[in-house]
Amino acid sequence: MTIDRQALDKLREIVGGEERDLIELIDAFLGEAPDIVAALTAAHAASDLVAARRAAHSLKSNARDMGAIELAEICVRLEALCAAGVLPDAAEVEAARLAFADAAGDLRAAYPAASQ
Repeated sequence: MTIDRQALDKLREIVGGEERDLIELIDAFLGEAPDIVAALTAAHAASDLVAARRAAHSLKSNARDMGAIELAEICVRLEALCAAGVLPDAAEVEAARLAFADAAGDLRAAYPAASQ
């Protein structure tokens, strides 16, 4: 499993302890993250370091909240490269896409009530 369940337990506590509130956040992540991944991919293709950094930062933060540690770590590297003025290679961007797909699958399996 690519999801840190302790991170999700912490998030559940932060939002008041209700499972339905956590599921709403998971739904939001599953709904919004594909657009952020697409923005990251497009920014990379356009060699737009500012937009790539912004997308990596957003995805990193959201991934951490969801316990998607591998995705968050990849995004840390992407963000740092962009901040240093270095365009990440396509393999690293693809790694982020694949890590999101893995995390999304694990979230859906662990929380079938999530609709996305």
